[in-house]
Amino acid sequence: MNALVPVLLVLVALAVGLLPVFFLVSWIWWQRRRDARRSPLTDELMHLPGEQAQREAERLAEVADERLLFTALVGPMVLAGWALLRVDPRLFHFGITEAVLLIFVLIVGVWATLSASKVLRARRKYLEGRAAERATAQAFASLVSKGCAVYHDIPAGKFNLDHVVVGPGAVFMIETKSRRKPAARGKASATVKFNGEALEFPGWRETKMLEQASAQTRWLSEHLYRKTGERIPVEPVLALPGWYVTCSVPSPNVHVINPKMCNFMADGKGKQLPEPQRRRIMTAIEECYSSA
Repeated sequence: MNALVPVLLVLVALAVGLLPVFFLVSWIWWQRRRDARRSPLTDELMHLPGEQAQREAERLAEVADERLLFTALVGPMVLAGWALLRVDPRLFHFGITEAVLLIFVLIVGVWATLSASKVLRARRKYLEGRAAERATAQAFASLVSKGCAVYHDIPAGKFNLDHVVVGPGAVFMIETKSRRKPAARGKASATVKFNGEALEFPGWRETKMLEQASAQTRWLSEHLYRKTGERIPVEPVLALPGWYVTCSVPSPNVHVINPKMCNFMADGKGKQLPEPQRRRIMTAIEECYSSA
């Protein structure tokens, strides 16, 4: 029976060493089970040029990361197991030193779990935001055939403008936001109401994204004024892909839309920007890319 003691010591050491990994996997599993919300996007996104190659490259990068992690762990774990097999079990005791080391492992495990979880949540938000911007860009593609100039992901100093549409009669600054729908199905769970001041989602209320759209519109308006010397009408638009949007005010300060409701940007409503002015506007926007 005593021959099993070294093996048990190795197993205990391995279990303690893998505690941070166990914490991380358990935490991610629990977070995913707790968050039952679903993506708002229902339409299939068109592939961008090189999409399949990019996905395969990302998959291979993940495989390489997993193998590098395994390579980094296997050496120390095997060395620890080899060393423990040569320790006299009679000399082993659990004292203050061992308690401190165990507490240290637990603290590192909890810290690594919370830190990695935070990074993964941020990564998920970026991926959801990218998908939402692509869905908006896909919906805006029809505007080009109607005489609009459409720009995406315009650098603006420390931030970016998701989309800008230069229509026949005005310029539109579009901020795209992704918000997950509740787990419940049905139109009511996918409807957001806009009263001119706030957005009423199913179960929560938001105003910050409206303020952001307005602030970025002011930035674009000032940028165009600096570049052209002309005061050009710029209208803020908030795009919510995948949501049914209802508005209770006739002329809101911010247009809140599902991107499929974009045809109004191609309607000049009797106003027309002279073609030379439109070209100056487009040049000013295009300069943002070269100066980034």
